[in-house]
Amino acid sequence: MVPELVTEASKGTGASGPAAGSDAAPALTVDRVGPLGGVASDSAFGVALVTLWQRAAEAGAPVGFAAPVLRSEVAARAAGLVDEVRTGRLIAVAANQARRLVGVGFLRPGRGSGQHTGHLELILVDAEHSRAGLGTRLAGRLLAQAAELGLQRVDAAVPADAGLETFFGTLGFAEWGRRPGWIRMNADDERDEVLLGAEL
Repeated sequence: MVPELVTEASKGTGASGPAAGSDAAPALTVDRVGPLGGVASDSAFGVALVTLWQRAAEAGAPVGFAAPVLRSEVAARAAGLVDEVRTGRLIAVAANQARRLVGVGFLRPGRGSGQHTGHLELILVDAEHSRAGLGTRLAGRLLAQAAELGLQRVDAAVPADAGLETFFGTLGFAEWGRRPGWIRMNADDERDEVLLGAEL
């Protein structure tokens, strides 16, 4: 599956609260999702994930859905991810601000002969929180989890020319290969799928 990333994002999160009368944004927190984390992998998380994913797709982000974006299709894919978090097949981290999901990321550890590897399945950030570092923060947490699990290599697959190669490059990823014309962004836009990888 193509990992789906909108762009970096978040508001500032100072250690101290905002000064009285200031317009500072509420604190943003990043926690692991599921039994070992601070965010429950329940139906409320699933609904919030669908809303975030749909908003990103409708804003034109390269997140795996071409227009028109049907909520039922987003919901079906989101339900599968949430189920895998519940069973421990996926590792997820979520960013919340004022009790609203504004970012999420998923890591799929390898199995069998690939148990030393991992795949960044999905990274999403709310478009309203773009370009302030949250995408990097989410990916960094997932890569730290990968290292804790003893994974040695992590990959991600992204559409070419969507700005994601540069993003992943800042995290130490390099191009490992391409599949020509593999991703259809819309009826008039087919792009290569770029396989990126990093050694931990």
